[in-house]
Amino acid sequence: MRRANQRDVARMAGVSTAVVSYVLNSGPRPVAPTTRDRVLAAMNELGYRPNENARAMKFARTNVIGLLIRDITNPYFSELAQKVQDRAHEAGYGLMIGNAGSDGVEATAEFKNMLTREVDGIAVYGIRRPETLSAISKSGIRLVSLDWHLEESDVPFVGIDDFGAAREAIEHLLGHGYADIGLIAGDRPDPRVVAWTEMMATRLAPDRADELKVAGEFSLQGGYDAAYRLLTLPVPPRAILASSDVQAFGAIRAAQYLGKRIPDDVAIISIDGTDASAFTFPSLTTIQLPFQEIAEFIVDELTGSDPPSTHRMFAHTLVTRESCGCIPLRLAPDQVRL
Repeated sequence: MRRANQRDVARMAGVSTAVVSYVLNSGPRPVAPTTRDRVLAAMNELGYRPNENARAMKFARTNVIGLLIRDITNPYFSELAQKVQDRAHEAGYGLMIGNAGSDGVEATAEFKNMLTREVDGIAVYGIRRPETLSAISKSGIRLVSLDWHLEESDVPFVGIDDFGAAREAIEHLLGHGYADIGLIAGDRPDPRVVAWTEMMATRLAPDRADELKVAGEFSLQGGYDAAYRLLTLPVPPRAILASSDVQAFGAIRAAQYLGKRIPDDVAIISIDGTDASAFTFPSLTTIQLPFQEIAEFIVDELTGSDPPSTHRMFAHTLVTRESCGCIPLRLAPDQVRL
């Protein structure tokens, strides 16, 4: 069956195709309410849908934004992507999602597609080379960075105070009396590692600090392997700070495999605050990031008409649960809350 076009709508409504166009685009000329109603009724009866590709070419916009993240299977990124998608749809935009991977966005086909004007803006994690920024700038595509290492650049950046988040997590563990704190770091230096290093420098001997800092991938396996190394040391740490929730999930499994009781034998805390963190056993104490606010900022920046902002840092929140000892284990089912 042939798809209805603007001529069909105009014929049924008894108007010109120009009037149909004015209704679709809310201008540039006004349309009388009764005429507008006839056009909309004809569209509905014919099942007419605007050709968005043609409209995008006419107005030099695609009404699609891009989100390049490190790993969609990581709960942090999948949760953020969901909220960005919801916000984009509210604003009338589609969302193209791609994985940057550990090697950076430059190697991905999705990134190359986005640079050829398939999107109106990109929120990106994983820029590894300076020339990438130049390429994006020349393309005219709006950009928001999710990379902490671009905080000092002129590229609009959104994030949290990673140093402050790690510091608050460590201070919470110290408040429990856990002075011997291990770190599951990421696979490259970041402010969370810097915070742990500075705070442990006055509490641990250099050799002890070296053995209590273990790098791992931001994955379940990465967290498991790093925690296994920490917990099988001759003197394992009394507490562990995981740089991300997904690493903490792996760490909880490693502790349980080794017969360690959480938090009696080892306390665990992380940074992210994904929904899944409330449903581990024990439930995970974590630094909660404001996913909704970050998602709204990303979409508003990429779709707005105002000049782009420079940087936006959002506040984090400590959420205390069972894994650090703040809340007793085995809560009743109706007491489990996100």
